[in-house]
Amino acid sequence: MAKVIGFSGSTVKSGVVEKAMIKVLDATGQEYELVRLHTLNMKHCIGCVGCAHTNRCVLKDDVNDILGKIEQADAIVFGGLARFGQLNALTKVFIERLFPLFHNNILKDKLVASVAGGLFDQNSVAEELSSVLQAYKMEEVGSLSIGGNASCYKCGKGETCGNSAFRAKYGHDAKITDDTFYVFEKDALTVESAIRLGKQISEALSRK
Repeated sequence: MAKVIGFSGSTVKSGVVEKAMIKVLDATGQEYELVRLHTLNMKHCIGCVGCAHTNRCVLKDDVNDILGKIEQADAIVFGGLARFGQLNALTKVFIERLFPLFHNNILKDKLVASVAGGLFDQNSVAEELSSVLQAYKMEEVGSLSIGGNASCYKCGKGETCGNSAFRAKYGHDAKITDDTFYVFEKDALTVESAIRLGKQISEALSRK
């Protein structure tokens, strides 16, 4: 059985991005592991390029173990979300820390898929992830863009704050109700797309 590994850049356990990723991973029918990036001891890349000859990072944290898992995996699923119109910082930090595998095209032709979420700009995030995966010369199976929820929904000031994402999306007179929240499981078309992406990963694995 093939091994698939997923990396969730969301800090919300059982949140929208994670639920979508699990749906994709389950649909592969393969053995898989989901890594929540916010649980890792992960420092920032310092740009020393010490990894050029060893394909491992000089920093002492959890990332080198993760690099080994990525090399051993048959397919990878990345999940990130939009913040200020771009891929969120946590996911970006992780992507930068994958640089030891950039040398010598170690990830060339590795199967990969992505999940991009957000209240706004999820398609831009999907494009950003795709550009990174192409740089690593990975074989993209596909991507999934999903909706999301803003922190403004639950901060207590979402209906009044001048910078509220809720007001930006729904108008200044709108009220936050239970129906405001995006629930992945209730989005039948997106759930179907997630299952389809997982099956596409499985089919690509069978061709390897």
